[in-house]
Amino acid sequence: MSLRNRSLQSDTTSDPDLRQLSASGDSSADKQNKLAPKVTVKKILIASGCALLLFQASSHTYNRVHDDKLRYYANIEPANIQSNQDTFSSYVKQCTSEQLAVIQAQLPPNECMINKNQPWVQRCSFTYATRCPDATWLYNYYTHLHRSRKQRHKRTFVGIFIGCNKGMDAVNAMRMGSGNPIFDKSTWRNSITQNGKVQLSHAVCGQDKSEQFELEDRGGYDNSTFAQLHCVEAMPGTAMALEESARQLAWDEHGFVVTHAAMSRRDGSIPFPRAASVGVENKGIGNCKEGHSCVNVTMYSLDTFVTKFVPENVPINYLSVDVEGYDMDVLLGGMEKALSRVHYFEFEYNWMGSWKNQHLLDLVELLDHQGFTCYWPGFDDNIWRITGCWLEHYDIHFWSNVACVNRNADGAQSLAKSMEQMFQNTLSKEGSIVMNHA
Repeated sequence: MSLRNRSLQSDTTSDPDLRQLSASGDSSADKQNKLAPKVTVKKILIASGCALLLFQASSHTYNRVHDDKLRYYANIEPANIQSNQDTFSSYVKQCTSEQLAVIQAQLPPNECMINKNQPWVQRCSFTYATRCPDATWLYNYYTHLHRSRKQRHKRTFVGIFIGCNKGMDAVNAMRMGSGNPIFDKSTWRNSITQNGKVQLSHAVCGQDKSEQFELEDRGGYDNSTFAQLHCVEAMPGTAMALEESARQLAWDEHGFVVTHAAMSRRDGSIPFPRAASVGVENKGIGNCKEGHSCVNVTMYSLDTFVTKFVPENVPINYLSVDVEGYDMDVLLGGMEKALSRVHYFEFEYNWMGSWKNQHLLDLVELLDHQGFTCYWPGFDDNIWRITGCWLEHYDIHFWSNVACVNRNADGAQSLAKSMEQMFQNTLSKEGSIVMNHA
């Protein structure tokens, strides 16, 4: 999703890590997050192919039945979350029955249920709601930062865009985060299209033509501010075009770093289609099983990538994951180290790739224990909290976008409060908004 205003796999049972897990036995570990809920995996009980994970978070015990595949997740150690003593909230309040009723009226299950066997039609309320998020919460947050010169000159900005595609969202994010006016979408468009000679693949939400982040004070940029954005792209042709444009504009000298690589749960290599138009959005790993000419691409886990390429001791302000159905794998690959440094990130929920054998609720719960609150990001200042507000029809796999904020990170407190307030404002609209295709 990121700032692009979008409109509108592999089987986990073949995972070698999963196959190596013991079929029975007890496991316990005390993992403490700084000023975040203390998470203890008390037991893993395997019975009739199901695992009952008992999580103790401080004074409460968290119970949830997981299927057999989720034994793997129980072995992931919660990373430390840096925080101060005045955190926004170590815990997320559960939605009341009244709030859940409002959410269900605004994001009704009807179309999702009717079309659950044909998810490619994208006729579901949370798909419609998140198809082209306007990300006003991010725009407002960074506008406020840039207006405060004192804060702006003391901070850093690091972004990582996994599945960078045409680079439009990444350029806009770098402009927004760094405040540097050289990062301009029209300049980038002219470069990557060679002044119109190269036809870009269709952008679902027209990111190449949409407005960019507005910088109110063009003359006030402090070039001593550290800013870095990693544009990571696995498709060979697209990665080559991105690298050439960054060099041509000399943006690589200003922190815009293009890396030709794939991202998943572990390190290695993986085949990607060799020939495809620049910026194609619906091609990836799965297409190499369909007779396409493919080339092996270096693959990193998120933890490895951050350790290898991102400076230490700086937060990762903005992470975007868009990998056509393998988003959860990428995030699982960052659970040990990388995610603890992330302030805000976005990913896609899908019916393709690994997602077809994974569940959104499982990921949201894991992220909650890491200190993240996740939302359905909408448009017209509408946003719906998923964490603590789960509805059963969310488990029907449809393409959609999810945005999560680290509620315990020092630098993300105001953003977390802003997103939660926007959620409350959305609820206050009650029946005046209904997200469907009718």
